[in-house]
Amino acid sequence: MEQQLSLLDMLEGVDGSTDPESSIKEILSEEDIPIIRENLIVETVKSAFGISRGGQNRKPSDEAWEWILSDDCELPFSFTQCCNEFGADPETMLDWLRWYRRKLLG
Repeated sequence: MEQQLSLLDMLEGVDGSTDPESSIKEILSEEDIPIIRENLIVETVKSAFGISRGGQNRKPSDEAWEWILSDDCELPFSFTQCCNEFGADPETMLDWLRWYRRKLLG
């Protein structure tokens, strides 16, 4: 039976390329990327607002909020790329999230 590697194990096997997009395609299939982007944006936004996977409240994550605000929009798994994957305008999404954060955490 073939052993399944974690994402971190697979990343260690990448050849050290400076092009993140080509490196990712070495370890992920085209079908994997949208699934990862969807899960990443949903879970990170929930974490930024202090909502756990089970729906319980917790302390909002500053690290998650920093990812949302990051200017690294060209990285394959940036907030911008995750929004673009599903046809959402990143600026509109960010405006809405900022409004909601002010209202919720105010």
